Amino acid sequence: MILHQTSRSRRLGIPGLPHGDRLASGLGRRLDDGYHWFRSVAPGGMVAIDAVLVGPGGTFAISTTGERGRHARRNGHWYRWNRSTESWVPWDAAPVTGARLAGRRLSLYLERAGLSAEVSAVLMPPAETEVEVPRDEAIGVIVEADAERLAALASAEEVLSQQQVDRIVALLDPRQPLPRLAQAAPGG
Repeated sequence: MILHQTSRSRRLGIPGLPHGDRLASGLGRRLDDGYHWFRSVAPGGMVAIDAVLVGPGGTFAISTTGERGRHARRNGHWYRWNRSTESWVPWDAAPVTGARLAGRRLSLYLERAGLSAEVSAVLMPPAETEVEVPRDEAIGVIVEADAERLAALASAEEVLSQQQVDRIVALLDPRQPLPRLAQAAPGG
C-alpha cells in the first residue's frame, strides 16, 4: 500500500512510515501497491476525513472513533448499553452520522470532478466496541474494528480501473502529477 503524506506538519520519524498509524500498517500488510492511503485529508477545503483508502476495490472514507461499549440500532433508534443499570439507554449516534457524512462529502467532491463517485463510508471503533444493526436495516456505514477484515473487504472485488484510481489519487494529493488525458481531436 502506498502512503501519501497530506499534512504539511513535520514530525520526527522515518520518512514514508506512518508515525504510530496502526490502522495503516494493519491494512498495509494485506494490500498491495495498487492501494493508496491518505491520513487526515481535506480535499477542496472540506472538513477533514480521518483517512481515505483508494484502490481497485473502491474508495473508502474511514472515520475513527474512541466510542467504546455496546451499541445497537432497534426500531429506527440508537441505544447504548449502560452497565451500571444493565439496560439499553438512548444514544446519540454522532460517530455513525459523522462517518456517513464524511463518505457523502467525499462522494460529492469526486462527482463534481467527474470521477467515480461511489464511496464506502467506514466507521472504525476500538476493537472492544460492539455495534449491532438488524440485517434488514441499512445505516449507510460499514462498521469494522479490524484492519485485516477491512482489507479483505476492500480487496474483495475490483470496481475501479487503474486510470480511475490514478485520477482519484491525483485529486486527493495535489502534489501528484495529473495523468494525461486523451486528446479530443488528433493534433488538437
